[in-house]
Amino acid sequence: MIRAYLDTNVLLNVWFKEEDPKTGAKLWKAPLQILKAIEAEKIEGVISIFTLMESAHVFKRSGLDPERVKEIEDVGIEVYIPNELVLIDAFSFQLKLGTDPYDLVALASAIASRCDVLVTRDESFKKKAQKQITTLTPEEFLKWLSKRGDNED
Repeated sequence: MIRAYLDTNVLLNVWFKEEDPKTGAKLWKAPLQILKAIEAEKIEGVISIFTLMESAHVFKRSGLDPERVKEIEDVGIEVYIPNELVLIDAFSFQLKLGTDPYDLVALASAIASRCDVLVTRDESFKKKAQKQITTLTPEEFLKWLSKRGDNED
């Protein structure tokens, strides 16, 4: 079964029903399809504890209850807890790739938890992570799944 690591921005798309301010595209639609596929056990979804921490921080900054991050448990996403070796890998990636620490913990966690793909909307992170793991936007991921014959609803 396909294992997909979901970056924080993918979850926030759904939680905030985000739309592209330029085009009006509903950025939450593809991530919601991915969450439904995880819930239906068609794919395995993975996040790290840092994803929950980052999401709780965004909720609190937005005046929302940070406890809402616990809703993710209802979907059936695996919460990966990185050990010290994974955090050392994240630090190595930071020195090499020079991007946000949360992103690098995500990258190291995706690799350590044996994910097939990392799903993110962050184009800069996507470009940097490409050499380490298949990295796709939510829409690209759904197309990738359909080409493989894996079903997503």
